[in-house]
Amino acid sequence: MNTVPLAPSITVFKGDRSKLENKVNLLERIQPAYFKGEVEKIFKKSWLPITSTAELPEPGSFIVVEVPPLKASILVVRGSDGEVRAFYNICRHRANKLEMSERGVKKSFACEFHGWNFSTRGKLVGVTDETQFVGLDKNEYGLIAVHCEVWETFVFINFDDKPSQSLKDWLGVMYNGYQGFFDTREQIAHWSIKVKANWHVTINAFTEGYHSLFLHKATLPDYQGGNDNPMRHRPFLEIMEHHGRYSAKANPLHKMTPVEKLCYEAGRLMYPAFPHIDTSAPDFPTSVNPGRVENWAFDITELFPCFVLINGVNWHQCMWFWPIDENHTEIRVIDYAYRAKTIGDHLSHSYFRVRNREVFREDISTMEAIHASLKTGVMGQVVLSQQEMLLQKHYSVAKEMMEHTE
Repeated sequence: MNTVPLAPSITVFKGDRSKLENKVNLLERIQPAYFKGEVEKIFKKSWLPITSTAELPEPGSFIVVEVPPLKASILVVRGSDGEVRAFYNICRHRANKLEMSERGVKKSFACEFHGWNFSTRGKLVGVTDETQFVGLDKNEYGLIAVHCEVWETFVFINFDDKPSQSLKDWLGVMYNGYQGFFDTREQIAHWSIKVKANWHVTINAFTEGYHSLFLHKATLPDYQGGNDNPMRHRPFLEIMEHHGRYSAKANPLHKMTPVEKLCYEAGRLMYPAFPHIDTSAPDFPTSVNPGRVENWAFDITELFPCFVLINGVNWHQCMWFWPIDENHTEIRVIDYAYRAKTIGDHLSHSYFRVRNREVFREDISTMEAIHASLKTGVMGQVVLSQQEMLLQKHYSVAKEMMEHTE
């Protein structure tokens, strides 16, 4: 364990801090050669969440997900047997992109180039003018599979030929910690943006609350903090083998705006208003408000390397920070919430969507400026506080994977 004592804070820190460093060289991480190594040693070796089973409700449902660092198009499909699988979105005949639609429901996949047909389980079932292919064995030309596992409602893939860890081991203590918490949610919003900033810079913007008092002072002046926590310290922060998470505490003195009050009186309370929930019940999921914080607002979890999960009582948000190259990142966001049954529920969802986008715009406003500053080369190292410990953990895991020789 780290022998350096922690400075005073309301935060309960959990986990081994012995490998963490509070000074990080970001300049070296935005170089082309370094990024090339990250693709090989991090993104090809990690379990990557790419979609939700909410997007695959029935046999034949599919979604195509682009994975920029690997320059790969992945076809995720629920097969006729109900199992979720992932394949490279490549026809085995002449390597054309097999499925051109982003999502849908199909009984099979036919290539638009020459009509080769594949089942929802990846088997080659039809070859146009098959007699003209000498010695063709269709069993050898099924779709190329990618390691795929489902955890809760999240679909993970791994590009390694032989993953060094199972998904269960990769997730660690979180694996059994949610117990169906996300099962009854529906997608209510999604958007994406490409920014001229390194992927480390972009994900760092969402894994600390140190900035919220300043960056969000116009949109969210009083949703956190309060008289007993003026600097909005996180009440609980945990680092694990690969990942990190913290819980945020709601401000009991938060005053709803007239619009917020109108919308959330019609539906359920959602960000930036936080309903009370009893987390003391023995069957309540252990990874939701893991520190059992009083007046809990939400949790933020970074699943290394590039995914952030934000979850509250009635909603959760999925954020991907996909690197395109060392200078550009595509940020994708999908919001899920309780299933709407009334007009009031839809009104509540609408307010949540708008407010979330406003806050998101503020969060991305610093990224390109930070990246441009780093590119000058005059300041390569940044210093991180205890409240930025998830950033310290992020760089610790990245460093360890980059130094791994296998």
